Amino acid sequence: MISRLIACSSCVAVALLCTTCTTGAGDGRVWGSLYLPECGVVDEDYDMGVDFFAASYFENTLQVRLQNGGQDQALTDGVVIQVRDVDLFAGAPSSTFDIEVEPPVEEYLEQGPDLDSPETTWDSPARVTLFLNKTCPDNTLAFTDGVGTITFSSIYVPDESKRIKGGFHLRFIDPRTWEGPGEIGAEADLFGEFDFNYSRGAPAQAFPK
Repeated sequence: MISRLIACSSCVAVALLCTTCTTGAGDGRVWGSLYLPECGVVDEDYDMGVDFFAASYFENTLQVRLQNGGQDQALTDGVVIQVRDVDLFAGAPSSTFDIEVEPPVEEYLEQGPDLDSPETTWDSPARVTLFLNKTCPDNTLAFTDGVGTITFSSIYVPDESKRIKGGFHLRFIDPRTWEGPGEIGAEADLFGEFDFNYSRGAPAQAFPK
């Protein structure tokens, strides 16, 4: 798991070097429920307080980052959406797409460590990760593969559209904290909405809602 996270972080870093990661004024919200035994957090009315919107485009892929404040990810809460094929969403605006993991979460929770940890399938249109470093400081949580649905009513397409608007409903688990149906580990069930413009070339900074 740790090596996979390091590899993922390296890929993201390379992509960001290839194109400017910028922010724009917009609107958005991420809310739902959290169960984080490691941090003593049980919150049925969680609201991330999203006021930072960032986007990075590279060779028909798009990374969208929604978070609370413009500080480093290690100090705040946020969601990163890695769109694998911009054309897929651009060609079907407002369509709902499934983000799937393998093995399925319910199957994994029934059998626990006997199965490999759920990971986003290669044919899923996006991969979504969650970080909760403000809600749960100094944590070792790893919500690396959300499962659920995502929609883009508008998506950035070079020379065609700057608007990035959509929503999602995703469930996250940290497989390392689950041992079976009777030993529930960390999880989050979140809804999200976002609407902002891709702004190429400006320095990354926080914008209010």
